[in-house]
Amino acid sequence: LLQQMCLFTQAASLIKNCNDPVVGSLNQQSTTIHESCPVCGKPLQGGGNSSCKSCRRKVGTCFICHESVKGMFVWCPGCGHGGHLDHALEWFGKNEFCPTGCGHKCNLFPNK
Repeated sequence: LLQQMCLFTQAASLIKNCNDPVVGSLNQQSTTIHESCPVCGKPLQGGGNSSCKSCRRKVGTCFICHESVKGMFVWCPGCGHGGHLDHALEWFGKNEFCPTGCGHKCNLFPNK
């Protein structure tokens, strides 16, 4: 029920802290990640698709090199843009604003 209400953190905490072995075993099962298109917000279908079936925009591309990200993908929760971890580290080591030109002051690495 909590997951249906998008209360994922609360659901994980309840499962983690529950003394019931049946409920606790849920924490040992595989994790499912649901993604949505950063452009239109519709859920992305299937695994590994590089474009949204609703708006047909390319998704999962790096905001620096514009290539598909196959490994670690990092993104800014404020503007939704992201890309390869190594490219983001290099960019934000010298810059504060999103490389897409959206104007957002990204805070991907707050402890620098």
